[in-house]
Amino acid sequence: MFLKNLLVLTSAAILFAPAIGHTEPVVKDGTPRYVETDLIPEFNSITEGQPLHLAITQKHTPGWHTYWKNPGDSGETTSIEWTLPKDFKAGDIIYPAPETQPTGPLVNFGFGHDETLLTSVDVPKVIADDHVTLTAKISWLVCHDVCVPEMKEITLNLPVIKDGTAPVANQPEIFTAARAAIPVPKPWQGMLEEQNQALTIKFQLDEDGQKMLAGAKDFFFFPEEWGIILNAESQNIRVENNQLIVELRRDTRPLSDIQTLNAVLTFVSEKGDKESVALSIPVTAKAVTAPVAVPPTSTTPPEPTSFVQAIFLALLGGLILNLMPCVFPVLSLKALSLVKMSEKEQKHANLHGLLYTAGILVCFGSIAGLLIALQMAGQQIGWGFQLQNPIVILLLSYLLFTMALNLSGFFEIKSGPLANIGHKLASKHGYKGTFFTGVLATIVATPCTAPFMATAMGYALTQPPYVALTVFMALGLGLALPYLMLCFIPALRKSLPKPGAWMETFRQFMSFPLFASVAWLIWVYAQQVDGGYGTILGLSGLILIAFGIWIARHEPRRQPWKTGIHALSISSIILAFMIAGFSHTDATQTKAEKESSVPHISFSTTEMDTLIAGNDPIFVDMTASWCITCQVNERVAIYTDATQSLFKQKNVQYVVGDWTNQNPEITAYLNHYGRNGVPLYVFYGGRDATTGQRPEPKILPQLLTSGLIADVINGEE
Repeated sequence: MFLKNLLVLTSAAILFAPAIGHTEPVVKDGTPRYVETDLIPEFNSITEGQPLHLAITQKHTPGWHTYWKNPGDSGETTSIEWTLPKDFKAGDIIYPAPETQPTGPLVNFGFGHDETLLTSVDVPKVIADDHVTLTAKISWLVCHDVCVPEMKEITLNLPVIKDGTAPVANQPEIFTAARAAIPVPKPWQGMLEEQNQALTIKFQLDEDGQKMLAGAKDFFFFPEEWGIILNAESQNIRVENNQLIVELRRDTRPLSDIQTLNAVLTFVSEKGDKESVALSIPVTAKAVTAPVAVPPTSTTPPEPTSFVQAIFLALLGGLILNLMPCVFPVLSLKALSLVKMSEKEQKHANLHGLLYTAGILVCFGSIAGLLIALQMAGQQIGWGFQLQNPIVILLLSYLLFTMALNLSGFFEIKSGPLANIGHKLASKHGYKGTFFTGVLATIVATPCTAPFMATAMGYALTQPPYVALTVFMALGLGLALPYLMLCFIPALRKSLPKPGAWMETFRQFMSFPLFASVAWLIWVYAQQVDGGYGTILGLSGLILIAFGIWIARHEPRRQPWKTGIHALSISSIILAFMIAGFSHTDATQTKAEKESSVPHISFSTTEMDTLIAGNDPIFVDMTASWCITCQVNERVAIYTDATQSLFKQKNVQYVVGDWTNQNPEITAYLNHYGRNGVPLYVFYGGRDATTGQRPEPKILPQLLTSGLIADVINGEE
């Protein structure tokens, strides 16, 4: 289950909460457990074709809790790994209504009392055997001031009823109570709206709902999906005018990630009974893309109040786009190519202007149409949405890199749609190239956003499709307008410098804004694809592009070398595109990466034996990714500059044991110190130079501060 590390980072206050003493675990089957779990079938036998319902009973040691299907700000839900006969299929776990489990500034969702979960197994209509064996490996995380992963494997051997005999119920009171605790589904129609980092849900109550919620209090809304709301923020839930109104603070996960928001609402009825209902709200495109009001500032253009104003702002934004480093080289070279045109060639100039504009408008229309269609389908995207895909980013960097190499004189494009960059456009054979140069200008403009564009685009995307497309076309027209005016107005062309050798120098100079744009795109790509790994991938792709072009320039005249060079050039280009094709977004940072910035030694028994045999002091940190206390301690106490400087000054060897996954050596180490969970912090003082002995190891508290670590290392505690 997903552990919300960002919320963990804000949890330093937990370190100053009073520590709660350990409650001894229950020893069951020779294994200490904080949750006593059992798996009970509803009947003592299996009937062919009838599902088998099962209860998972969990008895908690006082003060300890387990987790709901959405564990909240941290934790991990209960899971079952089944081993079933052929054609048997396991169902989902059905949970009772959860409770909030506050942990410092965080709020988790789970159970701190004895609870019963339900599940089922679908049984085939024909079973060959007289008995069936079902094995369930049940895993859960139980937490107090530490978190302990627990597991129990349970095997059921049940007879199969084939003669129509009625099955015998097994502890029916458990199933009756468990079903009564399941939230009651309600068909209340809901409407969801997101605005200003707030989520408002309004349910229209039917007559039964009005009676149920009359006089109710102590409401709490539990979403089944993580990351939708800030769990620790207060919830404003009330009944008004036959409506249930739920006002929540939004978290960072986009609503577009889910199609339906399922949730449980708990409350105390007018009679004082604790009750719960299950609710479901479709996440519509309107809910996802609800406009967010932005407080006006002196630098923010006024929000368009009319269609005409939106068109004006779009034109202005398109004009300014021409000054962006991605676009300016294309425009300037296209403009300079008009220098040699005489007044007698005005018709050719006009046609070039129209074709360049057509290329821009066609490309803008295609991007805008796709954007509008995706938004109507419920996607939360905006201008430049394609740049959220690392494949597009890398391909765009390839394109700009190739253009920059061409402008710098590294190679010449003698034919194709790019042939007219920096070349004469007067011939009729250049018309097709002019159209595609307009397309190219639009493509290279997509990473840029000019002033006034955001206001125009924001207006467009709240309007009907035909209005939105018109505004986008105005933006494209603004981008095309400077070149269009040069083509249609001879006097403007006369104001351009006279042709000469300086044009080649200027052409080469224009490659540098494109190289700068490539550097920026590679940086963006590295943010999307795993940091330094993404940088290596992106640069490797650029090297392959350059190599493929370079080797093609050195084409021999004789076979078979000519074919071999062709194949090598094409292979380099294909390999570069394969790098782009296999790119995938990875915005998260792995634990290993987080730790890489802090010098440490990975725990192993051999490594510990070597260190203990030495003279240096040792600080052992037994941690896990799913351990909330571990993560907080690391960030506010261990990874701080003060602690790391102290480690360096005292030559303390920092050893990290990661128990995120099972590790027998770490388990044995924990058991040696009487622990069966993390965190565990142990400090071994340095060897005394006179006696040659180490002092006894010191076990630190499970809630740390930098000062406490310093006191232990300096011998003050």
